[in-house]
Amino acid sequence: MLKVDIWPEAKDFLETLSTKQKRQVSAKIFLLSGHPMPVRSKMLEGYTPLRRLQSGDYRIIYFVEGNVLKIPLIGKRGDDEVYRRLKRLFG
Repeated sequence: MLKVDIWPEAKDFLETLSTKQKRQVSAKIFLLSGHPMPVRSKMLEGYTPLRRLQSGDYRIIYFVEGNVLKIPLIGKRGDDEVYRRLKRLFG
């Protein structure tokens, strides 16, 4: 089981979600900590080693560094805002 490091921007986004949605995304993050490379996750082109995983209406952007699962961003699916924030964070 990997340690989980949720970055401030991702935490802030989680706080905006309803209890049900927050629980859904948190459950997916917990599953990622045990199995960080599920079949449904995809590498982000141009942002190696970042990956994305969908959780209902949300997209979790993450990567593994050592024994830590790092979650820099969480955003709404179908909304390019998460990619604009990604570009600001990682250039």
